Amino acid sequence: MEQTAASRRHTMAPAPSYGAPEHHNTTLLFDSGNSLRNCSCSAPVQDCNEALANSRCRCHTVTRLALPRSGLRQPGSLAVWVRELWVLEKLLNSSMVFHLQLSFCGVKPLQSQQLVLLGLQTLRVHSAVPGAPYPSQGIRVSPLAKTASEPDSSSFHHMTFIDVEVLNGLSALKAYSIIGPPPHTFSQFFPHLMQHQPSYQSPDPVLRPT
Repeated sequence: MEQTAASRRHTMAPAPSYGAPEHHNTTLLFDSGNSLRNCSCSAPVQDCNEALANSRCRCHTVTRLALPRSGLRQPGSLAVWVRELWVLEKLLNSSMVFHLQLSFCGVKPLQSQQLVLLGLQTLRVHSAVPGAPYPSQGIRVSPLAKTASEPDSSSFHHMTFIDVEVLNGLSALKAYSIIGPPPHTFSQFFPHLMQHQPSYQSPDPVLRPT
């Protein structure tokens, strides 16, 4: 099994933007009070601009009670605007996402906390905090798959750990890989991450606009 981590504690120059093919729509998720706005956007939308997203994308509201319990399955491109940490904790953690863009739109800095994803290939992070030394960064976490339509079995064995504090824009983004150990011995080598260890069963389908 290969584990990959994106950490705030290492330095790296900002990388070029990597993502899913441009002709694919992007799924955009952002919190709206105690609910979630779920949008499908055919063109890029300025980070954290909810009014623009609501006018240019096909959006609908999903209550927190209706959110999938076992994570999302998003083989395409997913953008998540974060104001409150519950969006990452309750929705994105333990999800399978191939191409992810995380944008921090809040005011209060995020504290260090691990986010676990399956099958991640590319990651972009953006911080709207004024004066942040690293407002936008991108990195290729793993080699791009031949097709991005459906995950294969290897996606469940490729795990990415993201320290959400990197969204504050105060430090550079870094990725590194560890080859091994086998999945069934994972807890022996990473005991403190067991509370975040995702299931190897297929996650719930991605939320789709109506």
